[in-house]
Amino acid sequence: MSLVIIVFGMGGTGAFAADLANVQTIQAAVTAYQTIGTLRRETPINGDAIATAYAGALQTLVQEVDTANKLKLDSDILVAIEEIKDGNEPSLAGQVVDKTLQRVFYQVVFNRMADIRNQFESATSSELVRMLDEMVASFQAISANVARANQVLSADKQSIVEGSNPAADVAFNESVARIRAALNKNNPEEDAGVVAVERYVTRISSLARAYYNAVLREVAGAMVSRNTDVEEMRKELKEGEVFYRTIESLVARDNPVGNALIKARLTGDGSDLVADDIVSALNKGMLGRSRGEMTNIATAENRIGRMAEASGTVEFAKIFMPDLELRLGATVRGNLETALNDLNSAVKADDTAKSAAAQAAITAIFDSYENELKLVEYDVSSNTALVDNAVSRFQTISDLIEQDPIDAGAIAAAYSGELLQITQFIDQIYGLTIDQDILAAIESIRNGNEVSLAAEMIDKSLQRVFAIGIYDRVTLVVDNFDNLTTDELALEWDRAHSAFVAVTGTAAKENKVLTADKQTFETGSNPNLDDQITLAFVNGRQALNKANADDRVNIALARENVIIPLVRSFLIGGVLGEVGELITNRDGDVDAARKEQVEAEFFYRTVDVFIAQDNPAGSNRIKTQLTGDLTNIVANEIMSEMSKGVIGQLNRNIQLIASTFGVDRNQAIVAAERVSLYANILLPDLELRLNSQQRVEMENALQDLKEATAAGDSSKAVAARSTIVEIIAAYENELI
Repeated sequence: MSLVIIVFGMGGTGAFAADLANVQTIQAAVTAYQTIGTLRRETPINGDAIATAYAGALQTLVQEVDTANKLKLDSDILVAIEEIKDGNEPSLAGQVVDKTLQRVFYQVVFNRMADIRNQFESATSSELVRMLDEMVASFQAISANVARANQVLSADKQSIVEGSNPAADVAFNESVARIRAALNKNNPEEDAGVVAVERYVTRISSLARAYYNAVLREVAGAMVSRNTDVEEMRKELKEGEVFYRTIESLVARDNPVGNALIKARLTGDGSDLVADDIVSALNKGMLGRSRGEMTNIATAENRIGRMAEASGTVEFAKIFMPDLELRLGATVRGNLETALNDLNSAVKADDTAKSAAAQAAITAIFDSYENELKLVEYDVSSNTALVDNAVSRFQTISDLIEQDPIDAGAIAAAYSGELLQITQFIDQIYGLTIDQDILAAIESIRNGNEVSLAAEMIDKSLQRVFAIGIYDRVTLVVDNFDNLTTDELALEWDRAHSAFVAVTGTAAKENKVLTADKQTFETGSNPNLDDQITLAFVNGRQALNKANADDRVNIALARENVIIPLVRSFLIGGVLGEVGELITNRDGDVDAARKEQVEAEFFYRTVDVFIAQDNPAGSNRIKTQLTGDLTNIVANEIMSEMSKGVIGQLNRNIQLIASTFGVDRNQAIVAAERVSLYANILLPDLELRLNSQQRVEMENALQDLKEATAAGDSSKAVAARSTIVEIIAAYENELI
């Protein structure tokens, strides 16, 4: 990867700013953190005292990290402090404060190291040393955690046990000493190489490995406690959850579905923790990072860049090396270590042939190791040729409509067979006219009549077919779970998964959120809905064997995690994405704006029922804007009407929880899941209209509601529901 990608991918600021915290400020922040560490161990915990310790240098440092990395850690901490004050599970809130603050100091080390690397040529030695001193000062807050032992799978892969101690704290300090010597720039080229290499030692094999082990340590504790001490288990899960946030980006890039699994397990009830699942998911991500660094050796601009990429290859590999030894043996581990050393030496010597040979040896071992991991994958056992062939024809049409000129005859030929059969089936079941719409659009293309608009109508209409097909099949499975055989259920679930391939691109889109002035939409964070849906398909598939008492509720939960995120992707990524482009283009490129309006209109047709059910008038207003004059489209109105419809769904499910709590546990659990999923559609806009702290409060309350509903804890459920209703009411008051 390029240097820029490395910097931003790992959370670096990319540039040194003069107003960042200095050594004295960081040392004061560390002292405040240590004070909070003492306070959170007291009984009862004094929330006011923690708030006092947090204010000042420590909060300033947190806010610096938030700004540099687009995070909301300050809000996380403030909400946790309020929960301590309110007596809302203060021990868990105390863990959130502690682990979030550890993340802050971790991130300061990451950022300062990035600054040193990026500024090496332009900054003076004294400026670089100051950055290094700030990095070292921040490290003092987390050195004890970095000093702890590896966590590894047991020989039978059933649990996680303590392994050898990698002395990551010692490695960090030794690396800092080498960096400090290089900052004198006595030999600028070689010293730049030292900094490039050591950057990975400090950030990956020291810090990232330490927090990787921290996650596994808490998972191990939770697995031990889950059958004997539920409160201790919940505390350890919370610690693992917040620890994982620190290294999540390092896993998610190359194992997004595994990342979704880890987060789901760490926020669950502990019953589904499987040691090999967690270790494999973590290591698949780290393995991907190591592979990526090695691949980029070939494209690095110079020798220093190649040395940096080789260092990254080695340091990421060190994280999963103990697990590799467990699965493949000590000999293979030794061979890998030799090949990694050979790679470093070859790159440093600029020996291309030896570098290639080392890379080949490493790749072979990596491939063998990956084959031994227990990965999150969807296993199909049914014959899904009907849907697969339909998807293939849709993909052919998608390629055809990108051509210029568009061949109507070729599209008509592709729109036949299984694709036509499924479209007509959906029309018949749901009383729609999608087939007629597609045929009319093909004729428009054939006649040269608004060709680009007709092409978009075809594409979005077919996406609608597959989206409705997914809804239909997963709903059929849930409704007939007790009546159909396992094979019959698997066929329909597999068909739904196959249909998902056709709309994965839409599900993978980033959030679109109102700009600060509420005049248009801009790109927000990526909610990774495609990965969430994929994990839901995997979870649902496992429940179809009916082997566990909870499989009926598990399949219902999987259905909700397929349908509602898919609806969200069509609304937020689809409709709002096109509306944002439309607003940008309508004053300068009317043809493009009109095309985007048609795309938005057809995206909305797919999911309008989810809005119209509770906001029929608002849904009609959205339709009017998406089919009327371009100048009448108002971003804030469309967002507000969507939100009102989603709020209706959310409120109905809150009421359902109240009516089924203690009466029908499964129905209440599924309703709580729906509340969370619907609320997540609104959260980016809620944060804009209210603030990030209320978003965090909402997120915490949603998790509390799910936990309380599953556990039958009525007082906790009532408190969570009260918070959710209060925040939603405040949000609704901000809508137009």
